[in-house]
Amino acid sequence: MSGRRWMGVRERTLDPSRRSLTASEAAAMVGVSLATIRLWADARRIPCHRTAGGHRRFEVEELREWMEIAGASAPRAITPAPAVPTITVCPAMARYLLAHTGTVAERTRAHADAGIALPVPLPSERRAHDDSARYLRMVARALDTGRLGDIDQRAEATGVRGSLRGDTVALLIGDRRLSAATLAQADAGVITGDVVDPMALAATSAVVEHCTAALLRGLLAIDKENPTTG
Repeated sequence: MSGRRWMGVRERTLDPSRRSLTASEAAAMVGVSLATIRLWADARRIPCHRTAGGHRRFEVEELREWMEIAGASAPRAITPAPAVPTITVCPAMARYLLAHTGTVAERTRAHADAGIALPVPLPSERRAHDDSARYLRMVARALDTGRLGDIDQRAEATGVRGSLRGDTVALLIGDRRLSAATLAQADAGVITGDVVDPMALAATSAVVEHCTAALLRGLLAIDKENPTTG
């Protein structure tokens, strides 16, 4: 196994005899999202080249060597990326959650006994509101459009950045608080009759789970990308 590590993005004319891939094709080969492959390329963590027009290109042989160093098996063929998952559109739930951002923020700070130690301190009121607003905008967009691809990429990118900063535990606890508060508020909207979308709770739960799953993929991606070569 080669111990040579990738030293960064190079700008040159790609050899036509060596097969090169687009970012989406490289993401499918490595097994990560398009957002992650772009982050890795821009952070100089994976073999990448720029064309004269500024487009990212990845040479198959370089990716295979990089994956071998990382201890991952390279697929024999490039498979197309899976179809973007969809959910039932729930515009009423999207509007309801956005309108109750403040209540969701309060829920993330709710704690039965302030004297009990927490692994991650509760956020300030301002931080709780800002985090809830960002999270609910992402959730509401998926509920409005029925498409989960955008939130998957955003949440995964958040996980990658958080892992690089060493914020893994704080990110996971923060996601747990936000997801629980969002689902509790969604349940309240259905109970009061403010939300009448069919399958509203199931759709909201699916969106929240996709957010958490994508965040975890981003956190784990750094471990996958950093091989132990000793």
